[in-house]
Amino acid sequence: MINFVAWLFMLQLIPGPVQTQPGTTPNIKHIVVGRCFTYTTLINSSLSYDCEEIWRHFEEAVIHHPTCNVKVQHYHKMFNAMEEFWPCDRFLFWSKTRTLMHSYAAVFRHFWTLENTLVGFMFNELIWCGQEEESGFDFDSCPEWSACGDHPVFSLWRQASQKFAEMACGNITVLLNGSIADAFNRKR
Repeated sequence: MINFVAWLFMLQLIPGPVQTQPGTTPNIKHIVVGRCFTYTTLINSSLSYDCEEIWRHFEEAVIHHPTCNVKVQHYHKMFNAMEEFWPCDRFLFWSKTRTLMHSYAAVFRHFWTLENTLVGFMFNELIWCGQEEESGFDFDSCPEWSACGDHPVFSLWRQASQKFAEMACGNITVLLNGSIADAFNRKR
Protein backbone atom coordinates (compact mmCIF):
# COMPACT_ATOMS: atom_id res chain seq x y z
CA MET A 1 0.00 0.00 0.00
CA ILE A 2 2.82 2.41 0.86
CA ASN A 3 4.49 1.81 -2.52
CA PHE A 4 1.25 2.66 -4.31
CA VAL A 5 0.89 5.92 -2.32
CA ALA A 6 4.54 6.78 -3.01
CA TRP A 7 3.99 6.07 -6.71
CA LEU A 8 0.96 8.38 -6.80
CA PHE A 9 2.92 11.09 -5.00
CA MET A 10 5.82 10.78 -7.46
CA LEU A 11 3.40 10.91 -10.37
CA GLN A 12 2.22 14.30 -9.11
CA LEU A 13 5.80 15.62 -9.24
CA ILE A 14 6.32 14.85 -12.93
CA PRO A 15 6.07 18.15 -14.83
CA GLY A 16 3.51 18.32 -17.61
CA PRO A 17 4.00 20.05 -20.96
CA VAL A 18 1.62 22.94 -20.20
CA GLN A 19 0.60 24.34 -16.84
CA THR A 20 -3.14 24.03 -16.42
CA GLN A 21 -5.82 25.44 -14.21
CA PRO A 22 -9.34 24.17 -13.63
CA GLY A 23 -11.41 23.80 -16.77
CA THR A 24 -14.22 25.95 -18.09
CA THR A 25 -16.52 27.18 -15.35
CA PRO A 26 -19.39 24.67 -15.04
CA ASN A 27 -22.72 25.95 -16.41
CA ILE A 28 -20.92 28.83 -18.12
CA LYS A 29 -23.71 29.37 -20.66
CA HIS A 30 -26.36 29.72 -17.96
CA ILE A 31 -24.12 32.04 -15.94
CA VAL A 32 -23.19 34.29 -18.87
CA VAL A 33 -26.68 34.53 -20.38
CA GLY A 34 -28.21 34.93 -16.91
CA ARG A 35 -25.79 37.75 -16.06
CA CYS A 36 -26.63 39.40 -19.38
CA PHE A 37 -30.35 39.36 -18.54
CA THR A 38 -29.63 40.58 -15.00
CA TYR A 39 -27.53 43.45 -16.35
CA THR A 40 -30.07 44.54 -18.96
CA THR A 41 -33.03 44.14 -16.60
CA LEU A 42 -31.78 45.36 -13.23
CA ILE A 43 -28.50 47.23 -13.67
CA ASN A 44 -28.89 49.17 -16.90
CA SER A 45 -32.42 48.70 -18.19
CA SER A 46 -31.97 51.45 -20.79
CA LEU A 47 -29.92 48.99 -22.84
CA SER A 48 -31.41 46.36 -25.11
CA TYR A 49 -29.28 43.39 -26.13
CA ASP A 50 -29.93 39.94 -27.52
CA CYS A 51 -28.21 37.88 -24.81
CA GLU A 52 -28.52 34.64 -26.80
CA GLU A 53 -26.86 36.27 -29.83
CA ILE A 54 -24.01 37.53 -27.63
CA TRP A 55 -23.57 33.99 -26.29
CA ARG A 56 -23.50 32.53 -29.82
CA HIS A 57 -20.75 34.97 -30.87
CA PHE A 58 -18.78 34.16 -27.70
CA GLU A 59 -19.12 30.43 -28.30
CA GLU A 60 -18.00 30.78 -31.95
CA ALA A 61 -14.93 32.74 -30.85
CA VAL A 62 -13.83 30.09 -28.37
CA ILE A 63 -14.82 26.62 -29.53
CA HIS A 64 -13.93 26.96 -33.21
CA HIS A 65 -10.26 27.77 -32.57
CA PRO A 66 -7.36 25.95 -30.88
CA THR A 67 -7.23 26.81 -27.17
CA CYS A 68 -3.99 28.80 -27.38
CA ASN A 69 -4.99 30.54 -30.61
CA VAL A 70 -8.10 32.55 -29.67
CA LYS A 71 -7.18 36.01 -30.87
CA VAL A 72 -8.73 39.35 -29.97
CA GLN A 73 -10.35 39.59 -33.40
CA HIS A 74 -12.24 36.34 -32.77
CA TYR A 75 -14.33 38.28 -30.23
CA HIS A 76 -15.14 41.22 -32.56
CA LYS A 77 -18.64 39.97 -33.50
CA MET A 78 -19.51 39.56 -29.84
CA PHE A 79 -18.31 43.05 -28.94
CA ASN A 80 -20.14 44.53 -31.93
CA ALA A 81 -23.36 42.97 -30.60
CA MET A 82 -22.92 44.76 -27.26
CA GLU A 83 -21.81 48.33 -27.93
CA GLU A 84 -21.92 50.56 -24.85
CA PHE A 85 -21.36 54.25 -24.19
CA TRP A 86 -20.92 55.88 -20.79
CA PRO A 87 -20.88 59.53 -19.77
CA CYS A 88 -17.52 61.26 -19.52
CA ASP A 89 -15.65 61.89 -16.27
CA ARG A 90 -16.63 58.54 -14.70
CA PHE A 91 -13.95 56.11 -15.84
CA LEU A 92 -11.73 54.36 -13.30
CA PHE A 93 -8.79 52.34 -14.58
CA TRP A 94 -6.92 50.07 -12.19
CA SER A 95 -4.16 47.50 -12.18
CA LYS A 96 -3.14 45.15 -9.36
CA THR A 97 -5.35 47.08 -6.90
CA ARG A 98 -8.54 45.02 -7.06
CA THR A 99 -9.45 45.12 -3.36
CA LEU A 100 -8.66 48.83 -3.05
CA MET A 101 -10.53 49.57 -6.28
CA HIS A 102 -13.68 47.83 -5.02
CA SER A 103 -13.51 49.79 -1.75
CA TYR A 104 -12.91 53.05 -3.61
CA ALA A 105 -15.71 52.44 -6.11
CA ALA A 106 -18.11 51.53 -3.27
CA VAL A 107 -17.50 54.91 -1.63
CA PHE A 108 -17.43 56.95 -4.84
CA ARG A 109 -20.29 55.30 -6.72
CA HIS A 110 -20.10 57.57 -9.75
CA PHE A 111 -17.02 55.75 -11.07
CA TRP A 112 -17.27 53.08 -13.75
CA THR A 113 -14.75 50.28 -14.03
CA LEU A 114 -14.44 47.59 -16.66
CA GLU A 115 -16.45 45.33 -14.34
CA ASN A 116 -19.39 47.76 -14.60
CA THR A 117 -19.67 47.25 -18.36
CA LEU A 118 -21.84 44.50 -19.79
CA VAL A 119 -18.86 42.37 -20.84
CA GLY A 120 -17.16 42.89 -17.48
CA PHE A 121 -20.30 41.95 -15.59
CA MET A 122 -20.95 38.87 -17.75
CA PHE A 123 -17.45 37.34 -17.71
CA ASN A 124 -15.96 38.46 -14.39
CA GLU A 125 -14.28 35.61 -12.46
CA LEU A 126 -15.06 32.97 -15.14
CA ILE A 127 -12.65 30.58 -16.87
CA TRP A 128 -13.14 29.09 -20.33
CA CYS A 129 -11.33 27.32 -23.13
CA GLY A 130 -12.22 25.07 -26.02
CA GLN A 131 -11.21 21.45 -26.49
CA GLU A 132 -8.25 20.70 -28.70
CA GLU A 133 -9.69 17.64 -30.43
CA GLU A 134 -13.45 18.20 -30.33
CA SER A 135 -15.90 21.05 -30.59
CA GLY A 136 -17.15 22.43 -27.31
CA PHE A 137 -15.73 23.74 -24.05
CA ASP A 138 -13.10 21.89 -22.04
CA PHE A 139 -14.54 21.46 -18.55
CA ASP A 140 -11.55 19.43 -17.26
CA SER A 141 -8.60 21.80 -17.65
CA CYS A 142 -7.57 25.01 -19.37
CA PRO A 143 -4.02 26.30 -19.88
CA GLU A 144 -2.70 29.02 -17.58
CA TRP A 145 -2.74 32.52 -19.06
CA SER A 146 1.05 32.55 -19.21
CA ALA A 147 1.15 29.23 -21.11
CA CYS A 148 -0.02 30.67 -24.43
CA GLY A 149 0.07 33.97 -26.27
CA ASP A 150 -3.55 34.01 -27.40
CA HIS A 151 -5.28 32.55 -24.35
CA PRO A 152 -9.10 32.72 -24.76
CA VAL A 153 -9.68 34.52 -21.45
CA PHE A 154 -6.74 36.91 -21.89
CA SER A 155 -7.83 37.81 -25.43
CA LEU A 156 -11.37 38.67 -24.29
CA TRP A 157 -10.10 40.90 -21.47
CA ARG A 158 -7.58 42.55 -23.78
CA GLN A 159 -10.39 43.44 -26.20
CA ALA A 160 -12.67 44.53 -23.33
CA SER A 161 -9.92 46.76 -21.92
CA GLN A 162 -9.30 48.32 -25.32
CA LYS A 163 -13.03 49.03 -25.82
CA PHE A 164 -13.26 50.49 -22.30
CA ALA A 165 -10.25 52.74 -22.98
CA GLU A 166 -11.78 53.88 -26.29
CA MET A 167 -15.01 54.84 -24.47
CA ALA A 168 -13.17 56.88 -21.84
CA CYS A 169 -13.45 60.65 -22.07
CA GLY A 170 -13.11 63.70 -19.86
CA ASN A 171 -11.31 63.33 -16.53
CA ILE A 172 -10.12 59.77 -16.03
CA THR A 173 -9.07 58.27 -12.69
CA VAL A 174 -6.26 55.71 -12.52
CA LEU A 175 -5.59 53.55 -9.45
CA LEU A 176 -2.22 51.76 -9.42
CA ASN A 177 -0.09 50.05 -6.81
CA GLY A 178 3.14 52.05 -6.69
CA SER A 179 4.84 49.68 -4.26
CA ILE A 180 5.15 46.72 -6.63
CA ALA A 181 8.80 46.25 -7.63
CA ASP A 182 8.08 44.57 -10.98
CA ALA A 183 4.78 46.31 -11.74
CA PHE A 184 4.60 45.65 -15.46
CA ASN A 185 5.36 41.93 -15.55
CA ARG A 186 2.54 40.16 -17.43
CA LYS A 187 3.20 36.92 -15.54
CA ARG A 188 2.27 38.48 -12.17
